[in-house]
Amino acid sequence: MKKKIILIISFIIVLLVAYFGYKGFNLYYFNTSNFEKFTEQFSISDTITLKLKDTKNNDYFQYKNIKIRNDFKDYEQLELDTNVDNTSPKLVLKDATHNTSKAFWMGIADTYVYLSKADKTLYGTNDNRITNTNLTSILEKNNIYSDIELFNYLSNQKYVRNNIFTSVKKMKENYAIQFITSVMIPEISSITLINGDYEGYIFNLKDNMREVSILKNNKRYVFSFISDSTITNEYLTDILSTIVIE
Repeated sequence: MKKKIILIISFIIVLLVAYFGYKGFNLYYFNTSNFEKFTEQFSISDTITLKLKDTKNNDYFQYKNIKIRNDFKDYEQLELDTNVDNTSPKLVLKDATHNTSKAFWMGIADTYVYLSKADKTLYGTNDNRITNTNLTSILEKNNIYSDIELFNYLSNQKYVRNNIFTSVKKMKENYAIQFITSVMIPEISSITLINGDYEGYIFNLKDNMREVSILKNNKRYVFSFISDSTITNEYLTDILSTIVIE
């Protein structure tokens, strides 16, 4: 009887060692600690509401099917790169010393949720932790169908870290989403949401740069503002309310 008890205890110990060894290996392999700085940036700082209005004298700057009030008459438009498809216009304003004091450009891009589901080779990695992962399934499982839902999810990831008690499946999911989005999305200070007549968001970046994405037609209509002075929410609310997407 005593021998049987010893065998049972030994068997249980072997199982526990194997289990925690397996979990420990996967915890190391799918380590998300390198993404902590990245997930920390996903804070929703505030929200602006857009109510569309016309410009005076139909005064717009236009690119393809996008129009916005033309606040850029004094800007110089950089020459488009004819070797690159769909090159978007870039406008710069020079100061007295011929240095760029302000810049503006706009274009059309895929949403980050769409890109997350794309071919993993786009991210320049052969990491099997990514290439063997079905991100579409992971996003749908977490009810992530839009960029804003993705950012809300990532914001919550600040408080979720893989640990020895996390299931291996969940470790893989956390690693995959955080890795892919860390590659795609620039380093930001915070996010401002946009609601009202348009839905979207603003990446508040360093060095007085604010990148606006208006979501429509399953695309991002991107408007980037750079300035040597603060770009306020009041100004952005005013000019973004003149956007026309046909």
